[in-house]
Amino acid sequence: MNERETLELIKNSILSIRERKSKPIRVAINGIEGTGKTIFAGKLSEYLNSENINAKQISIDGFHFNKEVRYKQGRDSAKGYYEDSYDEIAFVEKVLVSSQSKMPNITKATHDLETDEYLNLKPIEIDNETVLITDGAYLFKPNYRNHWDLKIYLKTSFEIAMKRGIERDKDSLGGINLTKEKYEKRYHKSSRIYLTENEPEKIADIIIDNSDFNHLQIIKNTTANKVYKQ
Repeated sequence: MNERETLELIKNSILSIRERKSKPIRVAINGIEGTGKTIFAGKLSEYLNSENINAKQISIDGFHFNKEVRYKQGRDSAKGYYEDSYDEIAFVEKVLVSSQSKMPNITKATHDLETDEYLNLKPIEIDNETVLITDGAYLFKPNYRNHWDLKIYLKTSFEIAMKRGIERDKDSLGGINLTKEKYEKRYHKSSRIYLTENEPEKIADIIIDNSDFNHLQIIKNTTANKVYKQ
């Protein structure tokens, strides 16, 4: 299946949800570190907007804890990365729940990664037709899980994800060798914890094998039979 066909399938799933739901639709793009989630989320958002569907990306990276919290279990701790990286409650309250209120709104971020400062941004109003798209490695954890309207899991091997992650992060993490070490000790070790504790493939509505960006494969699609709540 090519990229456009895959995006069209997701669009049709979203339109199906829209028939049953009058509030903004919340879409999660999940997968291990280095899978290609951010790129895919961007392409999905661009495609939906080209199809006159109002899509907005809201990054989970704007909801990090500061370094003091993130590194309290150790700079290279996989358990620390899994447990302490994100303010899950803030994201749920300020995006996933607030977007469903009488006057739907979202807060774009609570933290600035570059300055490591907490932010106090005002919420912005969104209309009921908005589709919110968020990509992240841990979006099917219990705090988030039941708030998503559509859960998409991108599947690749750890080997492929490692290669992509190194290529993306080598400049910011000190070169190829240090980046590989960081993935092995922290990021992918953390991803393995996530996979064991949450079994995201069982939770996902749609699973896409994106080992080859030019030849995507739909492994699972339950959206045709799903009943959505208002």
